[in-house]
Amino acid sequence: MFYPAYINLQDRKCLVVGGGTVAERKVVAMLISGGDVTVISPDATELLTYLAQIGTIRWHKRQLRAGDTHGYFLVCAATDFTDINSAVFEEAYGKHKIRLVNVVDVIPQCTFAAASVVTDGELMLSISTSGKSPATSRRIREYFEDVLHASSLYTLGYEDGEPVPIENQGLPYPVYLLLENRTCVVFCEQKTPEVERRISLLNRCGASVVYPTPDEVKSHYFDDAFLVIADNSTVVNTSCGSDAAFIREYLDEPSAGTYFTPDLVIDGNLIISVSTRDGKDIDKAKRLHKKLANQFENNGYGAFIEFLGARRSEILKALPTPKKRADFFEVLINTVEDSISGLQTPPTTCCLGLTNPECSAECLFNWVRHDNVERADTVTTNLLESHSGDRMCNQ
Repeated sequence: MFYPAYINLQDRKCLVVGGGTVAERKVVAMLISGGDVTVISPDATELLTYLAQIGTIRWHKRQLRAGDTHGYFLVCAATDFTDINSAVFEEAYGKHKIRLVNVVDVIPQCTFAAASVVTDGELMLSISTSGKSPATSRRIREYFEDVLHASSLYTLGYEDGEPVPIENQGLPYPVYLLLENRTCVVFCEQKTPEVERRISLLNRCGASVVYPTPDEVKSHYFDDAFLVIADNSTVVNTSCGSDAAFIREYLDEPSAGTYFTPDLVIDGNLIISVSTRDGKDIDKAKRLHKKLANQFENNGYGAFIEFLGARRSEILKALPTPKKRADFFEVLINTVEDSISGLQTPPTTCCLGLTNPECSAECLFNWVRHDNVERADTVTTNLLESHSGDRMCNQ
């Protein structure tokens, strides 16, 4: 499980290595959250080139050099070259101890994963399946866009096919932190319900949680910390200074921290974060949180995502390209069966219980959530064999 965090990027230095469409999406997300963005790449998309020309970003039109990642708050590698991406991670995280590093599509070389985000203008929702089923995350995001009349934030930058400026909207930057075996320090005088909620989340994420008392706190507690949660900034700054590398949440003064923890709906590895865009409309956010909890918690989504995650490595091995994998998951999730026609694949669309919670269709989602895993496994195997074709037969 990943730990949801809304990062404060305002005026913080962000580096994106790469200049393609994936890098472009990363840059857009950082800019609308107020990031101070630099791009390093020999080439760049039309939008990135335009943003550099008007001074919105800095573009170093060259290959990566040793030392390029030094001094940044957040680093993202989004090139098509594994060796370059790996070098970014090793230097940024391994050498410079930068806490927020992302290598696109390579979870072992990430300390965070980007979130799928929608907004209705007042509220923000982000969705994660902890990397186990991006296709399910996308389907849920599309459902939110429809029923909440919300839109994705990260399709900005073009109008009528032409690049346009991107403005700082003052939004937090939603991410999901990978905390397994990483040191997280909780330094709060009392274990309030909010503190307990965070400790529980940290433990579920596999973090190594340290909870010193006020009399025990020493600077060495923070030396290797990835994340710190405290009542306020005073005791932390007194112990280790305000420039320490770890990211931090201050419960009594949120604006002084580098992130905050949103309200959550959790079912297994499905995590839906609910927050206001500007700290207002809190009652509306709480009503939506309650509604989503009733819809998604304990309704089979966690089991469904776990099933897809368990088969994911096999599917990645059998289908060598991202497009083939995306096409396969689209078919797998949407396949339904009836007694007359047998298996029906897209354009038939399974609702995943989103538009009809009482749906009883014969489909992968219902087989899994009603414990007919054997049927789900059989259909998955048969579909995978048909999609991988000769490649699977020759292995």
